[in-house]
Amino acid sequence: MRLSVFYSFLLLGVIIVFYFSWIPEPRLGLSKSLPGWISRWTDNDANMNLRTAIPFVFLGLVAASWLLKAKRLWYWWVSAWLGLVTIVVIAEAGQLLLPRRHFDWGDIAWGAAGSAAGMLLLAIPILFIRLIKTAS
Repeated sequence: MRLSVFYSFLLLGVIIVFYFSWIPEPRLGLSKSLPGWISRWTDNDANMNLRTAIPFVFLGLVAASWLLKAKRLWYWWVSAWLGLVTIVVIAEAGQLLLPRRHFDWGDIAWGAAGSAAGMLLLAIPILFIRLIKTAS
């Protein structure tokens, strides 16, 4: 897969994160940009922080697929994860400028966890398969 495809998916994901982080109303159902069943889940008070992790799982998967394809060393993985965490920090900081939104350390933690989960979701099975192949 070409590098531009990875960058395109990453850029699309970042745009989606910023869009939903910076709409004036925290209740996503009011924005009418998501299907009803997703809006009901995201607007449930129990899911308010967890919903931040979901797009970052996908961004972590995109980052990990590129890192695996390019056979990057561990410090690239750490840098990619820190880059994704920086995105969630910027998204949260931008909410300080919106009257109905607020900065939330819980969202940053969930975004960081989602990024790590997405990266590990792809990396662990691939690395396990590579270890088995080299051991044989």
